[in-house]
Amino acid sequence: MIAAQLTQEVVQDAAPFATALVIPATATLRDAQPAALADLAGLLEAARAAQVFTVFIAPVEQAFAWPPTLAPQPGPHEFVVRAPDTGAFGASTLNLLLRANAIEQLVVAGLQLDLALASLLRDARARGLQAQAAVDVPTMHAIVQRWPAGSDAPRSWQPQVKHARWLRTLEQRLAPAHTALLLIDVQNDFVSPEGATGRREAMPLVQAAVARMPALLEAARTAGCTVVHVHAEYGQHVRHVGSPYRFPSALTREGAVWSLSAAEVDDAHQFAPGEVEVCLPGSWGGRALEVVAPQPGELQITKHRFSAFVDTPLEVMLRARGIRTLIVAGVTTNCCVESTVRDASMLDFHVVVAEDAVGVKNSVVALHEASLEQMRTYFARVEPVARIAQALQSHALPAEASP
Repeated sequence: MIAAQLTQEVVQDAAPFATALVIPATATLRDAQPAALADLAGLLEAARAAQVFTVFIAPVEQAFAWPPTLAPQPGPHEFVVRAPDTGAFGASTLNLLLRANAIEQLVVAGLQLDLALASLLRDARARGLQAQAAVDVPTMHAIVQRWPAGSDAPRSWQPQVKHARWLRTLEQRLAPAHTALLLIDVQNDFVSPEGATGRREAMPLVQAAVARMPALLEAARTAGCTVVHVHAEYGQHVRHVGSPYRFPSALTREGAVWSLSAAEVDDAHQFAPGEVEVCLPGSWGGRALEVVAPQPGELQITKHRFSAFVDTPLEVMLRARGIRTLIVAGVTTNCCVESTVRDASMLDFHVVVAEDAVGVKNSVVALHEASLEQMRTYFARVEPVARIAQALQSHALPAEASP
């Protein structure tokens, strides 16, 4: 039996320990004979002895009879998550638990590398985690040898360790290696005087924001940040009933709303076909503004709703690159910018909004100010471009001394 060996041969690791053990419920586990479960039970016993963050994944629609030797013991670092068979990431609190507790490595354990384990490994690796399957004795033995013995080594789930990981200053948050700049919807229909928005009303705040974006983009590029260009694409192919789609409104400052849920529907008063949608596929209006156009190698995200995180691969792409902080600029402040910022904050990214590189049209300037205050209060640091650039430049390598 390997159980005794597993618990005796753990070694001390001085670094904060950021590994999680994940055991998904499978028919193989449920139907296995006790002898077949001994090694997996020994792995779990060793994890508990080493205070390894542990998650059991159970079916979401029915109870699961865990074998007695694998019965969960919920506590400060042991949890049961319910998830559908189609995958636990994105469909349960698994991703939240791993993210909130700064887990970097994942051990997915079971009796065989079946579909459940393979899916977890794939999804974990896509999010930038180091993931390993443990389905045989030699692998389990090798894994446990890397686990800390006793309680002295810090674990990533411990409150004091999580607190120490907090990036306190703007300079810490904007370390280029873990920072990405998101440029939101800097497209002709939204920012050009000849675009769909500019043709209807003046937007000096947007023009002022656009004028500062090249400097922000250059600062991010020079510092070595990841750059992400987020562009909206609307049209019949992605529109569900009426979102995003422009409806007349007698209740708003600009006389229109952009989703059916906000509209008082009146079929007798509708906009002409050319007035209802912007940023259509292949159109000039949907094209990026030339002065901030993507360069080769920079990421591009196409979104079809207000938030850059909805129905896009943005989060996975950021996690895979180790991004912890987002600088957000673009338009419009109170809609697509704020929607993205809210989602980013709730996904535990540090967010910095470039307050003078976001803007709105004249009719909703009051919403711009309210949005900045809302983001400043709940979701982000709100700083001018000059301050952001200064923080990025603070990470530049000092110039070599002259001979």
